[in-house]
Amino acid sequence: MNIWAAIYKGGLIVIGLLTLVLVIWLFAPKIRSYYDLQRIESRRADDVRLEEEMLAHHRRQQERLRNDPRFVEKLAREEIGLAKPGELVFKFVDDETASNGVPPHP
Repeated sequence: MNIWAAIYKGGLIVIGLLTLVLVIWLFAPKIRSYYDLQRIESRRADDVRLEEEMLAHHRRQQERLRNDPRFVEKLAREEIGLAKPGELVFKFVDDETASNGVPPHP
């Protein structure tokens, strides 16, 4: 009888292992899909955080444009190239631009 008990236990172990392999094989794609979705969600959360930071920056800049005349003047001078009437403006050209033979823009 001892041999039959060992065969019975061995059979149960084999059936248990086969069942475990079957369950893993069935759920592996779903688990992989779950982790892929987690990665996508993490990237999307990073994108949302970056967009929120940019929005906050633009709102601060908009507020400064409304309430800070010195900031508006600075942007007008640096970004647009405006000057006050009667003011003399000097523009400096980089050495790289001057040495490549391309004339600077007026």
